[in-house]
Amino acid sequence: MIMYSIILIISYMQNNMTKKDLKSFEAHNADYETKVGIESFRDTIKQYNIEEKFECSQFSKAISKIKDVNVHIDVGSGGGWLLFKTSPLFKKVYGIEPSKIACDNVSILIKEKGVSNIELINSDMIEGLEKINLQEPAFFTTAIVLSHIKNFYVKKFLKKLNGVPNGSAIYFCERYDRNIQQKLWYVRRKYWWAKNLNEWQLEFFGFEDNGYRGGIFALKVGKGGITNNFKPNIKEDVLWFFDGLKNKSLRLSRFCHRIIKKCLKKS
Repeated sequence: MIMYSIILIISYMQNNMTKKDLKSFEAHNADYETKVGIESFRDTIKQYNIEEKFECSQFSKAISKIKDVNVHIDVGSGGGWLLFKTSPLFKKVYGIEPSKIACDNVSILIKEKGVSNIELINSDMIEGLEKINLQEPAFFTTAIVLSHIKNFYVKKFLKKLNGVPNGSAIYFCERYDRNIQQKLWYVRRKYWWAKNLNEWQLEFFGFEDNGYRGGIFALKVGKGGITNNFKPNIKEDVLWFFDGLKNKSLRLSRFCHRIIKKCLKKS
């Protein structure tokens, strides 16, 4: 009986360690396979250049705040637009992307553009970091990737980041300002990020009226260098709660509307 209990505990621990949130990958990979081709990848890069997405999403601002970092690692690199923007700015650029078809298409674009310092890693974000085996400071980015992944797996990823060399930097172009909770959309507040990036000095880039998108910037300083943990006050707690309640009410309203619409069509 005791032996059986031990086996169950070990099995549970192993499953918990290997458990992944693949819903976002499955949804995006389906788009790549059925709706998106190489021409769409080319068009997206052109459109993002026209829209100045690199600047408006504040990646350029983040890069201006770091120094002595030669490696850029983009997590969830997708169509590769950010890799091509940073390849002239870093000695080595890695794109970690779980979709093989996305990696195959970006590989074609890399050859077309003659870029030699971009390396694609067709892998999950945690396994991808392990494959790089980083030995020097790096700049890590995401572009609305972590917002599509559940908390438990993002926490595992951030735990890995807490082990990278000091002097590294982060810029996650992810929302932190609204309590939005819906399918494939998870928004975490400032305190959540500070708690899980407990060896990083955080700064939050604002969402500006001129269309600039905000995000989470951080420098790896070690636990002794943290000066702000962003603990919320009662007012922030209340506002966050009611913002989430409002969002859930809107979701419920939309769900009921769809059900009524279907029933009316059948009748």
